[in-house]
Amino acid sequence: MPDGVRQAGFIESPKNERVKRYRRLLKRSFRYREGLFLAEGLKAVAESLQADIPPECVICDQRGLEALEAYADFLRARDIPCFQASPQVMELLASTVTPQGLVAVCPMLHKPLEELLNRVPPVLLVADRVRDPGNLGTMVRIADAAGVGGVIVCSESVDLYNPKTVRSTAGSIFHLPVCVGPAPDEALRSLKEAGYSLMVADAREGEVVWDIQWPERVALVMGNEAWGIPERECELADGRVRIPLAGRAESLNVAAATAVILFEMMRRKRG
Repeated sequence: MPDGVRQAGFIESPKNERVKRYRRLLKRSFRYREGLFLAEGLKAVAESLQADIPPECVICDQRGLEALEAYADFLRARDIPCFQASPQVMELLASTVTPQGLVAVCPMLHKPLEELLNRVPPVLLVADRVRDPGNLGTMVRIADAAGVGGVIVCSESVDLYNPKTVRSTAGSIFHLPVCVGPAPDEALRSLKEAGYSLMVADAREGEVVWDIQWPERVALVMGNEAWGIPERECELADGRVRIPLAGRAESLNVAAATAVILFEMMRRKRG
């Protein structure tokens, strides 16, 4: 055992009650029933150890235990239990093809919509019916990198706490305020009432992203990968924004489009 990492115990059997409980967190309904989710891999676990609310525990194999040595101070200072587990147990909890042998059991992090409406800077990203977990996780990561105030994940989008979504955030889920679950029309109306201008991304219509004078309080609404945003919700928007495509590609991936628009928006606002 590496110096500094104190083990709370060894879990050998896949039938262990703790393992059974955490295994269920791979399903959405159990995640919300327990208020917990799994963060897998060294990057996600390391970020979770430094989050405002620490993990319930960390579970790892021998290789993962060695990797945790660099974070032993966080484990001790925050009194986070660390369980070493057998390969069979880690296989049950992992959702990756090549697991790194580390899983943190974390409390859910989302906040009420009202808490995001007064964020600084007053720039929010709205994910409206984004269905791919990799796309949603990457969008959260991009929003974090761009320095926006927070992300609103509307109902009918993929679950923020889906293991692939969490992994795709590359730890940004622990940095950025996120609201989960409001109906799209409810979220958009609340934003407008709070003084936000709604800018809807549209692949074919709208003002070119390079030409927009961005308002001080703005929410960028990114829609479904295949069909965008329903027209009834577009009617609530204050404007539409598009990215001009110079080549023969028909469109950009929703996460790539989010990156282009958010970074251009923040560049213009800071300039």
